[in-house]
Amino acid sequence: MRVLLIATNREARPSYAVPAGVAYLQDALLEAGHEPRILDLCFEPDERLGPLVADTVREFAPALIGVSIRNVDNETYLRYRGNLGDVQMVIAACRDNSAAPVVLGGSAFSLMPTEIMKVLDIDLGVVGEGEPAIVALADAIGKGEPIDSAPGLIRLIDNELVAAEPARVADPASIRAPRTFMPDPRYFSTKVVGPQPTYGIQTKRGCTFRCSYCPVPAIEGKRFRLRSPREIVDEMRQVRDRAGVRRFFITDSIFNLPRRHAIAVCRELINADLGVGWMAYTNPLQYDDELTDLFKQAGCETLNFGLDAGCDEMLTSLQKDFSRADILNATACADRSGLRIVHSLLLGGPGETVETVRSTLETMALCRPHVLTIAFGIRLYPQTPLWQALGTPSDRVDMLMPLFYVDEALGGDECTQILQLINTFIADHPEVMVRMNFDQNKLATEVAASSLRVSTTQR
Repeated sequence: MRVLLIATNREARPSYAVPAGVAYLQDALLEAGHEPRILDLCFEPDERLGPLVADTVREFAPALIGVSIRNVDNETYLRYRGNLGDVQMVIAACRDNSAAPVVLGGSAFSLMPTEIMKVLDIDLGVVGEGEPAIVALADAIGKGEPIDSAPGLIRLIDNELVAAEPARVADPASIRAPRTFMPDPRYFSTKVVGPQPTYGIQTKRGCTFRCSYCPVPAIEGKRFRLRSPREIVDEMRQVRDRAGVRRFFITDSIFNLPRRHAIAVCRELINADLGVGWMAYTNPLQYDDELTDLFKQAGCETLNFGLDAGCDEMLTSLQKDFSRADILNATACADRSGLRIVHSLLLGGPGETVETVRSTLETMALCRPHVLTIAFGIRLYPQTPLWQALGTPSDRVDMLMPLFYVDEALGGDECTQILQLINTFIADHPEVMVRMNFDQNKLATEVAASSLRVSTTQR
């Protein structure tokens, strides 16, 4: 049976993201005897979206259409841009040219399925991991059988939600590399900001940590589910040979934990001698020179530490499980091993003050990362500890009109002082490349005026 898989993500920053998740769906469908096709919209201009989808649907004539939603928006407080308008256009083009059922899925959809289904006027979706769900749906539709037993299926019937438990791959260790997926070569030739990792790959799914704002445990599960190191390296080898990719991005929320698994992956990479480089998200726990030396030997080029803060007060507030001392230790280890270091900060969380920002920047001055990214304002998502702690704001129950948390103590004067601290850091540390997701000229005025903001008093 023909199944069309549409990847709708067109976000360019911090880099274009290869729709590797859709590639896994394609492979699962092929294994089950179906005929899938991927339509990747990443590089299509606005005016081409509708016509391209319409032409593809008419030509391919699928019996089932899957639409993947990776991001609801760009998660940027003062440069906000929503993505659901694109998805709405895609769905309309599908419906105008085919009677095939349209099913929604993807990480963003799994976070807020009810809201998205209502806004997009669609009654069928999949929550959780798509491989078992899309195969079950295709099997049932192909045989003319009811679809109700498909794992992760969510339906909107008479405006009421009828949902199964989120779909999960039973044994992530068995997840094989997609055998046929050929990504658009523009992913590897289009440069947005700085040196770009090229192809995203997961070494595991899920996360055991409970960072206050993070939706990953809700999307992927609350425990680590590990892939086979051999399958991971095999996927990298196939992508290298098929698409000429030489640089990879390990997209686990945290690569270095469990430590034993990260070590096993690195040893497999060393033995395979693929001649590729990679970067990874990481946190600063359980670091020593032995680990960072192994990373380097295995081809690691860059470690991106998702710190969010650099003082113990804010690390505790954001429910991070590491300390300032851990940050200093991990940074020193990575530096001694010759790895490029990126530190990422997220300012404005509960308890943030001018003094906590000052303390965080003092820590960054000791670390001297190669790159320091600074974001302001925390995007609130349901199913996260921070969302639950705040309670549902009574006048803002539509999560598609985004809420960002900025501590109510941070007004225009405080933001001006924070900007002064950041600019002083930049002047004192020209060796650190600082990137901000906000316009310095507008921060102080727009924070106070923004309708996207929520404080603890807005409940």
